[in-house]
Amino acid sequence: MRSHWLGLLCVWGIGCGSGKGSDAGSEGDASPAGEDSASPDDTGAAPQPLLDGKYVVGFSVGPVAGLVVPLQVEIQMSLSDDGQRTMDTFILRASDGADQVSEDLATVTMIPVDSGGGFSVDIPMFTLPGEFSPTSNPVDIDSVMTGEVRSSDFFCGEVSGSIVSFEMDLDGSTFAGSPWRDRILGAPTACEETQLEDLARVTDCPALEHGRNTGVVSGELEREVELILPEGHDPASATPLLIALHGIGSTIDAMVEGTELREHASAGGFIVAAPGALDRGGTAAWDPVGAPGVNEDIVLIDDLITCVTEQHGVDPDRVYVTGMSLGGLMTGTLLSTRSDVFAAAAPFSGGFMTAPSADTLPIPTLVSWGGSEDTYYGQDFDYLAGQMLDVLSQRGHGVIACNHGQGHSLDPDFWPWALGFLAAHTRGEMDLAFSSPLPDLFPDFCQVQ
Repeated sequence: MRSHWLGLLCVWGIGCGSGKGSDAGSEGDASPAGEDSASPDDTGAAPQPLLDGKYVVGFSVGPVAGLVVPLQVEIQMSLSDDGQRTMDTFILRASDGADQVSEDLATVTMIPVDSGGGFSVDIPMFTLPGEFSPTSNPVDIDSVMTGEVRSSDFFCGEVSGSIVSFEMDLDGSTFAGSPWRDRILGAPTACEETQLEDLARVTDCPALEHGRNTGVVSGELEREVELILPEGHDPASATPLLIALHGIGSTIDAMVEGTELREHASAGGFIVAAPGALDRGGTAAWDPVGAPGVNEDIVLIDDLITCVTEQHGVDPDRVYVTGMSLGGLMTGTLLSTRSDVFAAAAPFSGGFMTAPSADTLPIPTLVSWGGSEDTYYGQDFDYLAGQMLDVLSQRGHGVIACNHGQGHSLDPDFWPWALGFLAAHTRGEMDLAFSSPLPDLFPDFCQVQ
């Protein structure tokens, strides 16, 4: 995941020598490995390790498996005559995991460290700058880091609090720190690093019926899925399938009923599979950053495609994906990681949190968003859409850009042209099916990129 994070930053021009951020981490590395900063006392007792200098810290965000936010922490620690250790200063900065570092985000002073090395840092709410954020937008975080000093080269523990911007609890989050000079090795993330095991794909499909399906087991988790079959559907026919993903804190009903997708998709002859996101830290949310092998949401979508195809006669060359808001960001992740499966994609107010790789096929993409007023949870989707358009164009994707100017919304009137775009493309045919000027199917605010 750490290599993914750095690779994503490089694709977006953040870090990798881009010149953004300061060079605050270039001097004052932590003490050399194996050397404690404290000296034995007069009794000859073993010295208590002291932290002194800059450290690279991996903040593993518990609600989103595999998401690691790199930080720089600068600590000055002292030992009193009576043996009391104190972190005199604890300075937190954002980092790209390499050389770029932000200005100070928070400073905490006079933090006691107990005889076992335990400490608790109550960090004032800070804003992770957009250039160092996984969402490429500022994110407010309110957190407490509770951990222990294990040596002058290592400390670790748990993070509590919340990602204020997303109303997401941080339960299950961890951190760990090692000397800044060792950052090329990657940031540690926990006291005991664990290796996530790949999740098995479905081998025995559960029955998926028209309507709401509950208790659908995928990746050892029970999920909920709305399946919409066109009126008079014949399982012996080869029918297009649309995966539809709702936004953060939203629901299947909001995506299917609130946008009138049911009616429009049925009229267009699409099967629709609309799954529900997991509760992540108290908020219904997709995981747009976890690696495909361990990402419960990618595994679910793989399983849905397998099982709906097996049971309802899907045309494997006409499988599509769309989503709104975080569902649009998850659409970008599927475009990056499953381009061999989908014939085309249509994110609404989306973007990339997982960048395309060298293996990503340039499938046709319809990018729709609501202009300068398209913000939600403090995130600038106008910026994210522009970023997505740049990446897609540079990689040779056929792209239509639709700035509808209606803010963070998905109007039911958008479906005829969005579904028309998808239906015009077949897997394996990478060329855009439309050219300028666009046919009357599309509104005037849509343009070939």
